[in-house]
Amino acid sequence: MEYLTILLSLISVRISSITFMKRSVFMQLKWHKFTMVSVTCFILFSLFASNIIKPNYSHAATSWSEEYDATQGTLHNVETENADTGYFGNGYVAGWNEDGQSVAINVNVPSDGNYTLVFKYSAAAGQATRYLEVNGEGSVDQVRFSGTGSWGDWQTTYLNDVFLTAGTNTISLSFDSGKGSENWLNFDSLLVKEQGVEQLVSWGLTEEAELAQKSLTSNFWNTKTNMFNNQYPNDESNNQFHYWWQAHAIDTLIDGYERTGDYGYIDQAIALYKSVKARNGDDIRNDFYDDMLWMALALQRLHEYTNNPQHEEAVLTLWEDIKEGWSSEFGGGIAWNKNQLDYKNTPSNAPAVILATRLYEQYGNEEDLQWAQDIYNWLQHTLVDPANGLVWDGINRTGDGNIDKGWEFTYNQGVYIGASVELYQLTGEQGYLDAAIQTAETTKDRFSNHNQIIYEGGSGDGGLFKGILIRYVTELVKTEDSQVKLAEWIVNNAKNVWNQTNEEPEILFGSSWEGAINLPVELSQQLSGVMLMEHATQLEPIIVRNVSQTLQEQIDSYVDDSEITSSLAKKLSNRLEQVDHHINKGDINQAIKHLEDFNKHVQTGVEKDQVNEIAYHQLQGSLDRIIH
Repeated sequence: MEYLTILLSLISVRISSITFMKRSVFMQLKWHKFTMVSVTCFILFSLFASNIIKPNYSHAATSWSEEYDATQGTLHNVETENADTGYFGNGYVAGWNEDGQSVAINVNVPSDGNYTLVFKYSAAAGQATRYLEVNGEGSVDQVRFSGTGSWGDWQTTYLNDVFLTAGTNTISLSFDSGKGSENWLNFDSLLVKEQGVEQLVSWGLTEEAELAQKSLTSNFWNTKTNMFNNQYPNDESNNQFHYWWQAHAIDTLIDGYERTGDYGYIDQAIALYKSVKARNGDDIRNDFYDDMLWMALALQRLHEYTNNPQHEEAVLTLWEDIKEGWSSEFGGGIAWNKNQLDYKNTPSNAPAVILATRLYEQYGNEEDLQWAQDIYNWLQHTLVDPANGLVWDGINRTGDGNIDKGWEFTYNQGVYIGASVELYQLTGEQGYLDAAIQTAETTKDRFSNHNQIIYEGGSGDGGLFKGILIRYVTELVKTEDSQVKLAEWIVNNAKNVWNQTNEEPEILFGSSWEGAINLPVELSQQLSGVMLMEHATQLEPIIVRNVSQTLQEQIDSYVDDSEITSSLAKKLSNRLEQVDHHINKGDINQAIKHLEDFNKHVQTGVEKDQVNEIAYHQLQGSLDRIIH
C-alpha cells in the first residue's frame, strides 16, 4: 500500500510537470484496445521502475580535495572572462587557441601519492586538446576535452594516477600544436583530490539498460502527442519536429524489445510511428534523404516484429524516394537534400547501403544488391581516407567541389562500418570486413580521450552521433568476435557513463560521457546513452567468453610445460566449462561468479605450489579484464 501511494504521488508530479506540445491541428488517433492498455502499463511501470526500484550504487569517498580557480594561476598570453555564468571563483580563462599560451596552477597536497585531477571547462567550438605538464615534466601530450553545447555548458574531464609530492606542485596546461593541441577552450577550475577506490558498475548491465529505457519513457514520452519530447525538462522546444530523432527512438525501443521480449516496447514503437506520420502531414517522406534512411531502417526492423503491411509499405515508399536522390554528378552518390542535389554526404549514402542490403536479404531483388554495391563503391572511393579508413562527411557542401575533410563525426564512421559489415555478411568478401575493422580501429584511436572514453560532445542533432557509432561497432563485433578490444571499449564507456548518470535523481545522459550532466538534456543525447547501455549488454558475453577461452588456452599450455599441476588444471577447466554454460544460457552474472571461483582456485594453487609464479601472473592478467 505504501508503494502504491508513492507511485500515485510520482504519477501526479510527472503529469503536472509536463507541458504538452502545441499543435494547430489535433488529430485523435484511435488505438486498438490491446495496444492502448499495453502502452499505458508500460509507461506506469516506467515511472515505478525509474523512481522506486533504481539500484543503489555507492562511491567511495575521498578524504581530501581542493579546487583552484584557473584565473588565479600563472597565465601566459591568455585572457580571463566572466560573461558566462556557472563558473567557479572569479571567472575563467578564455581566448585560448595558439602556441605559447598556457595556464600554470600551483597546488598543495598533504602527502606523496597518486591523485586525480578534475578539469572544469567548456568547449563550444568542438572537442579540444591540451598538453599537460606536472612539475615541469611532460605528463600527457593530449588531454582531450569533449565539445560542449555552448560556452556556458560546463563539463569536466579527469586524469587518474597523477603522482604528486607533499607540498607544492605545479600543474600546467599548454597549447602546443606540435603535440596535437587544437581548438578553443575555456578553462574554469582544477580540482585535485586524493584518489579513492570507486565502486565500479558490476558486470551484467541488463538492469542498467532497462532503467535507462524506463527513464527515456518516464522523462521524455508525451502521452498526448504519443511522441518523445525534445528535451527534459520539457519546454517550448517541443514545437520543433525532429523527424529523424523519432526514427532513432523507434530503433531504440526495438532494442529494448529484442533484449526483453516485452511487446510493450513494440506497442510504443507502433504508436510513435503513427504519430510521426500524422505530424508529418500523413506522409512518411520528407526532403532529407538521410532522415528518410533513418526512418526506413527503423521501420524495416519494426516490420520484422509486427508483420504489418503498413510498415512494409512505408519502407518501400521511402526506398523508392531515396533512390531518386542518386545522380552522376561527382561520380555518383545520393544527395543530402532534395533542394541541394549536388551535395552528397556519408549519412545519405552509408545507411542506403545498409538498407539496400537488408532489402535484398528480405526480398531477393538483385537490383537492391546492385544499388548497395554501387553506393558503397562510390562512398569508399570518394569519402573514405584510404590511408586509415577515416570517413569524411561530404562533398560539395559549399558548391566548390571540395570534400569536408575537417568535418569528423562519429556517426559517419559508424554507418560506414555498418555498411561494410552488411556487405561482408552477405557476400563473404574479406575486403568489406577489413574495411570495417580499419575504420573502427581508427575511430577508437581518434575519438577516444585519455581515459578511452568517446569524447565527441554533442547537442542538437550531434547528440545522436555517438549512439549511432555504438550501434554499428556492435554489429561488427557480433560478426567478428575476435574484435574483443572494441567490445571492451564500448562496455567501459557504458560503465563510465553509468557511474556518472547514477549520481543524478533521474537516469539521464548528457553531451559528455565523462563529465557533468547539465539540464536540459536533449532527446538526442538521451537516445545515445540508452543505445550505449543496450549494446553494451550484447557485448558483455563476447568479452567474458573471450576471457574464458584465453584462460583455457593458457591452462592447456601450462600443463604441457609442467607449470601447473594436472589436478589444479582440472578444477580450473571445470570452472571454465560452467562459465561457458551460463554464457550460453544468457546468465552473465552466474558466469562471472564461476570466474571468481576460478580465481579462488588459482590463489589456493599458489599457496600449495600447484602453479608457478609466471603462470600465476599470466592468469591474473587475463582475469583482470573481468575481475579487479
